[in-house]
Amino acid sequence: MRKLNVLELTTTLEVGGTERMLSYLARGLDAAKFNVTVACLKHGGPIADELSRAGVSVVSLRMKSKLDYAVAFRLYRLLRERRIDILHSYLFHANLLSRIVGRLARVPVIISSERTMGFEGRHRLLINRLTSPLADAYTGNSEAVRQFMISEIGLPEGRSVVIHNGVDLKRFDIEVDRNAVRKRLGLSPTDVVCASVARLDEQKGISYLIEAARKVVEEKPDTRFIIVGDGPLRKSLEGLSTRLGLEEHVLFLGARIDVAEILKASDVFVLPSLWEGFPNVVLEAMASGLPVVATKTSGTPEAVADGDTGLLVEPKDAQGLAEAIRTMVSDEQQRRAMGARGKKRVMELFSLEKMITANEELYLRLAGRKGVT
Repeated sequence: MRKLNVLELTTTLEVGGTERMLSYLARGLDAAKFNVTVACLKHGGPIADELSRAGVSVVSLRMKSKLDYAVAFRLYRLLRERRIDILHSYLFHANLLSRIVGRLARVPVIISSERTMGFEGRHRLLINRLTSPLADAYTGNSEAVRQFMISEIGLPEGRSVVIHNGVDLKRFDIEVDRNAVRKRLGLSPTDVVCASVARLDEQKGISYLIEAARKVVEEKPDTRFIIVGDGPLRKSLEGLSTRLGLEEHVLFLGARIDVAEILKASDVFVLPSLWEGFPNVVLEAMASGLPVVATKTSGTPEAVADGDTGLLVEPKDAQGLAEAIRTMVSDEQQRRAMGARGKKRVMELFSLEKMITANEELYLRLAGRKGVT
């Protein structure tokens, strides 16, 4: 069988969970079986640079706005020129264009990928429902997302498959000088450090973490909270922290390139999301040996075994979040045991190799079904 020409298509190649998984996949696909191109509808970014350095062909389709219909013609030309056999897309706009333009360009295999639970308006669900028959298969990054696709988009059971995200175990299985990292961040060796890594927007529920932090430090004043990431709500969240008198206990670190080191220097990981697909950062925390406190939303319970590798609480429940964090902060032995079990769980279930292999098998199966040779 000849090598299959694969196009991985997404909206942008800025830093994000979907873009990171796409990069891992594009660089990891077996070069003896696949020729890989990565395209983005809008602009490039750090992930585009990362892919280019790794020798992956990257194309920007230069979409200027949602009404820039010329992007469809540029995508059509790319599909025809590169004789794409498999078009795998991610996120709403890329999924929609890939299904319509891919069929017009006679691409044999079209795969759409859903990454979250679609909290972006009923009109998008309707558009997905109307165009879903144009895709040969859908992938979801959790069983929760797959069930969402079946119930809300109307996908038949047999056309959807779960491929969980994978984590780069080597990146997070590192040795660091915890005290040196803490000193760099303004933390002491005796602090109990709760870390959160998230984009600072509504979805991640960081305001509930700040409210929980106030309740925790009242009883455990040696607890410090570090929030890694940036986003549109950063100023308002910093303001909330100040109003609650938490300037010394909650540190906003902004976007960082040393996340792996920060996680290794922490004691607990917290993610209070209101909704998720399957959060990469939880896998990264578990790979770092941290116990997790998170909300039992969407695909998160598929990653975190409640009571075994972490504690799960209801979304928007600052009191429940505080109680779970206090439980972790109060018991170092439990923290270490849960963290060790979480690391083992990631190694067994959520490695990059498993994620890449599952995609390869899907590509080959669908190509064989379509008679692509």
